[in-house]
Amino acid sequence: MEKSDLDKGDYAMDRLQSMRVFTKVVELGSFARAAQQLEMSNAVVTRYVADLETHLGTRLLNRTTRSLSLTDAGESYLQRCQQILEDVEEAESLVTARSQSLSGTLRIVTPVMFGLHLLPEMLARFRERYPDVVFDVQLSDRIVDIVEEGRDVGIVLSDLGLGSHLVARPLLSAEIILCASPGYLRAHPPLRHAQDLAVHRCIAMRLANAEHAWTLSGPEGEVTVPIRPGMVCSNAELAHQAALADLGIAMLSSYLARPSIESGRLQHILPQYQLPRRDISVVYPSRKFLPTKVRAFIDFLLEEGKQRTGE
Repeated sequence: MEKSDLDKGDYAMDRLQSMRVFTKVVELGSFARAAQQLEMSNAVVTRYVADLETHLGTRLLNRTTRSLSLTDAGESYLQRCQQILEDVEEAESLVTARSQSLSGTLRIVTPVMFGLHLLPEMLARFRERYPDVVFDVQLSDRIVDIVEEGRDVGIVLSDLGLGSHLVARPLLSAEIILCASPGYLRAHPPLRHAQDLAVHRCIAMRLANAEHAWTLSGPEGEVTVPIRPGMVCSNAELAHQAALADLGIAMLSSYLARPSIESGRLQHILPQYQLPRRDISVVYPSRKFLPTKVRAFIDFLLEEGKQRTGE
C-alpha cells in the first residue's frame, strides 16, 4: 500500500472520530462536558469540531459564552453522523459476535405456539455455536413490552402493534389452514364450500377486535363466512388440542398442524381456499448498544427465518 493510501485511511479514521466528538458535544450541550466524558482536553475537542467545520466549509454550531445551538447545516449533518456511527458500531458488533465466545443469559419472550413448536430446535442450533449462553424463555400470547419486562428479544405476531421504542424485523410468514379431526368430520355435515362453515362448530381465537367471521379466498373469490363458535380460546396450542378432541374446526398455522395431519389425527379441510397469513417479527429495544449475545441471536433468528421461507 502506498503512503498516500495510508494517509487516506488515517484521515477517514480522524473523520469518524470527529463525528463522534461532534455528536457528543451536541448530546451534552457543552465542549467541556464532552471533553470530560471522552477523556480528552477541551482544546482537543474544540479542534476536532473546528477541523470538521473547515472540511465541510460551513459552521455546524452557533457558540455563545453560555450556550450551543445547531445551525441548519449542523442539524442535517448530525442526523447523518448518528446513522453512520450506528452503522459502524453495528458492523463491528457483528464481527465481534462471530469471533468471540458468547456467554450469559438471553431473555426471550415468544407466543406459546412458536415457543413450543419452533423455538426449541432453533435454540439447540444456536447452542451449538455458543454453548455458554443460557436461555430464559417466557411464553405469552398477550402483548408484552419487552423493555418493561426485562426481555432482550421478543418474537411477536406482527399485527398486534408495537411501541415506537422498539425495532421490528420480519421473521416468518405463517400459512394458516383449516383443520378438523376425522371423528368430528364423521359426525357432521360434509364440507365442500366455504359457506358450509356456517353450520359447523368452529374454534375461534380471542383476539383484539375479533369478529366471529372468517374470510377465505377461493375459486369464487374472497368470501367472508359468519361462524358459530363452539369454543373461544386465546392460545393456538389450545385450539390445536381442542380440534384433536373433536370439538370443532380450527384455524391453525401449517407448521403447528402438520405433524397431526401427517399422523392422521387431523385433516386439512377446504384446501382449495386460502386464509390470510400471519406474519411473525423479531423485536428488540434498539439497534444502538445491543449486547453482543443479543445481536448474535437476532442475526441467527433472521437466518433461520430466511431458510424456512426458502423451504
